[in-house]
Amino acid sequence: MALALAFAGVVAFFSFLEGSQRADAARKSPAETTGKQLVRSDPGVDPLVEREVTSSQTTRASASSQPESARPETSSEAERGRQTLPLDENGYPLPTDEQVENTNHLRRYHLPRGAIMGLTIPSLGLKNVPVMDSVTTRALDRGVVHLPDTSLPWSDTPERNIYLAGHRLGWPRTGSHLVFYRLNELDGGESITIRDREGNRYDYRVIDRFTVGPKESWVTGRVKGRDLLTLQTCTPIPTFHRRLIVRAERI
Repeated sequence: MALALAFAGVVAFFSFLEGSQRADAARKSPAETTGKQLVRSDPGVDPLVEREVTSSQTTRASASSQPESARPETSSEAERGRQTLPLDENGYPLPTDEQVENTNHLRRYHLPRGAIMGLTIPSLGLKNVPVMDSVTTRALDRGVVHLPDTSLPWSDTPERNIYLAGHRLGWPRTGSHLVFYRLNELDGGESITIRDREGNRYDYRVIDRFTVGPKESWVTGRVKGRDLLTLQTCTPIPTFHRRLIVRAERI
């Protein structure tokens, strides 16, 4: 499995640790905890990993998934933006001061076709970010992605761990550009809300923030007696060789 030490944001492929039989068995096994630390009980899958790609390999998101402040007037304008932005050493566009400043303001999104729910983090100015139940590059360009074989808010299980991953940077003029740029600011007590397509609401409160290596798949597992939401992006800028994890618990 090739892991990138580059840009946080371009989705690659999710791999099963021991194949689908191992994943099924893990989901049926009882959950475990070790003291105060939240540890995996049913890993089954790896956390998001990335590989280096060029701009020509990246698919632009549809306008319907982009925040209102980021929609392009024309496709040629978006392409010019990719060509003229300053690049980091790996060829990825670094955000301008104006783009970074925009992350401090409210960003409203619209759910495109294929989104299974919307993610709202008031303290980060994120409202109704599309959550795609897919791990393709196109899906990640449209919002954040739900890791397959991890929980959903409505999963009928004794415990849950909803695992969502998103870009720290991402491509300009896509729905996921800078979506988790300020994720490192969450350090406890902040509210997070998920709404499904029918409008059902699921509320969470941030309980922890930490970093792990790209192979530490225990963060995808469930924890006995806990109803968790896990958010992942990459850190630090610009090496992105670790994963920033924010955990919240259902309230």
